[in-house]
Parts: sequence; C-alpha cells; structure tokens
Amino acid sequence: MKKDNLPIFKYNPNIYESDYLVFKTNICQCCGNEVSVYLQNMYTSASIDCICLNCVANGTAAKKFGGSFVQDADKIDNDEAKQELFYRTPGYWSWQGEQWAACCNDFCAYIGPVGTKELEALEIADVFFEEDGSFNGIKNAREYMTKEGSLCGYLFQCIHCGKYHLRVDSD
Repeated sequence: MKKDNLPIFKYNPNIYESDYLVFKTNICQCCGNEVSVYLQNMYTSASIDCICLNCVANGTAAKKFGGSFVQDADKIDNDEAKQELFYRTPGYWSWQGEQWAACCNDFCAYIGPVGTKELEALEIADVFFEEDGSFNGIKNAREYMTKEGSLCGYLFQCIHCGKYHLRVDSD
C-alpha cells in the first residue's frame, strides 16, 4: 500500500498494517473526498460508514460528528495528549473496547495485538506474567493468551522511556 499523503499517528503508528482500516474506494462523510483507505468506526451517535484518515488526524471528523475514536485510557494530566488520542487517533479492535496505556504522563504507542508467543519472541513475557502464569488476576493467562484468540493481549510502548505495557481482554 502506498502511504504517500496519509497521516502518521503518534499513538497508533502501525495502523496501516492493522485490520482496523478499510482499503476500498469510498466517499468520506466528513470532507466529501474520494478516498481509498478509511475507517468505519467512531464513538458517536451518527451513522458512520467512511471517514478518511486526514479527517481523523486533523480533528474535523470528531468535531463534525461529536464523537471520539478511543473509548477509554489511563489517566494522565496532559490535555494536549488527551485531545490527540481521543479526537485525532484511530483506535484498535478489542473485545470490550480500547483501554489505552499511558506512561511518563503521555499515552503510549499501540504496537498491536499479541499473545504469549509474541511476548516471548520479544523476550518480555516474564515481565507481564506472575509466577503462576496469571496476569492481573486472570488465571492461566500465559497458557491461553493468543494474538487472535478469546484471550488476547494488546501491546503498547512508551514513546518516552520505551517501557512496554500490556492490556488483556477476553470475549
């Protein structure tokens, strides 16, 4: 996919490699332009079928439709970061809705969905799982967590200190 003239998202840098976007020709409901990549998801009462990534990145879609792109996030004291995350950054797929990680009083970059196998390949699995294999009260998480399974991890990395953060969700 050619990414010329497409915005880069600080908090979701891998969005173009995700399954969150639609890669077809359509008309953006916000700006009226014909686009070849767009999203269909937004937290709003409006019926959304096509929003181009430029309208997401510049905030016009959030303003026009009175909505946001991320459901929830860790608490921080950084209003500029909150505006960028909620109103100018595409979210990600999760069972119960996004829960964006924060570190160093800023939001982390979303790396993507992971299972135990991916965490072990990055050599960071031991950081997240308790000795008994549980994660944040979820028993046997190390054994059952898969990238696309009923128990899935969502990996984030701090854009300041580089520390990894994990959120886990299940259906």
